[in-house]
Amino acid sequence: MQSSWSSTKHMVRSHIFRIWTASAVLAAYIYGWLYIPEVLTWWKRTTTNLIETGCGLLPYPWGDRIEATLGNFGLWVQITLAIIVFRILMWLVLSALRRTWAARDPGPERSMRFSTEDRL
Repeated sequence: MQSSWSSTKHMVRSHIFRIWTASAVLAAYIYGWLYIPEVLTWWKRTTTNLIETGCGLLPYPWGDRIEATLGNFGLWVQITLAIIVFRILMWLVLSALRRTWAARDPGPERSMRFSTEDRL
């Protein structure tokens, strides 16, 4: 029963993180569209350049085909890449915070071990 509950909690936390990151990127996109459109222009040019460069590395018929396909899905590819980049950045930040907190707080098992060692 405990593993099922633990699995469910992990799945819920994972979905909340996914919804939160996607919502944050979409909110940033809307904010950028209203107030700082030059950032969206930069992101569009950067992603288009990445797609062209990546597809240029593929052999003749496939590079052109994939570039044309990804070009047709331009906006969705840009938003998806932004969500992926944001998720990676948030994962790095949260992992660093967890390590910092774990180093600061010895935890219950460590504090009990030290207290029993002191009695001996």
